[in-house]
Amino acid sequence: MTMPRYCLFGDTVNTASRMESNGKPGRVHISTDTMKFLTEVIGGYKCEYRGEVMVKGKGALETYWLLTPEEQENGLTE
Repeated sequence: MTMPRYCLFGDTVNTASRMESNGKPGRVHISTDTMKFLTEVIGGYKCEYRGEVMVKGKGALETYWLLTPEEQENGLTE
C-alpha cells in the first residue's frame, strides 16, 4: 500500500504559509472561517482572538488561537 500524495498550490498555500509564519510553537493558529466552523457547526471548541495577519494579495485576515482543554479550564492564554 502506498502513501497518498497531495498537491497544493495557489492561494491556499500562500494563506497557510502566512498563518504558519505568524504562529507560535505549540499553538494552533486558525482563520475566522475555521473558528466559526469549530465553534458554531461542530461545537465544543473554544478560541481566542489572535489579531490580524497581513497576507499578500488579501490584506489583513483576522485570526484566532485554538485553545487546548487545559487553557480552557485554567484560563491559560496569552
